Amino acid sequence: MGKNQAYKAMQRARLGSASGGPDEVEDGMMDGSFHSPEWHAARLASLKTSHTVTWEEYKKKQKEDEMKKGELEADKDRMMREYRAQLDAERAKKLAHGRNHSSSMSSHKKERKRLQASQKQEEKAFQEEIRYKLFKFIFRLL
Repeated sequence: MGKNQAYKAMQRARLGSASGGPDEVEDGMMDGSFHSPEWHAARLASLKTSHTVTWEEYKKKQKEDEMKKGELEADKDRMMREYRAQLDAERAKKLAHGRNHSSSMSSHKKERKRLQASQKQEEKAFQEEIRYKLFKFIFRLL
């Protein structure tokens, strides 16, 4: 008998003789929950259905995952080798061409230089126009 049960039994013995009522024996077998028996049955049934996997299923899944991981690694390595080969081919092509060629400056670079020059000219013209309008405004005030 636990401490609490012994204490309650002692209190019942003291108060039971004074109350004169029937003695209730509390042996811990009484269900103190507020759930219905149907709920308890459903709860036990849900606990019986396990969602855990067995050791064999776990090992099988681990092997499958390792196989997939190995395939991905092999595929990744193959793609990296192909990419590296492509880069090496481009590098070899550029190195075989030589260094002193006028065509090495691409038309894109030439076009960019022309564009920058025209932008500088446009900005200079814009600043000149602003200066002209400012002087015109100042002389009008005087």
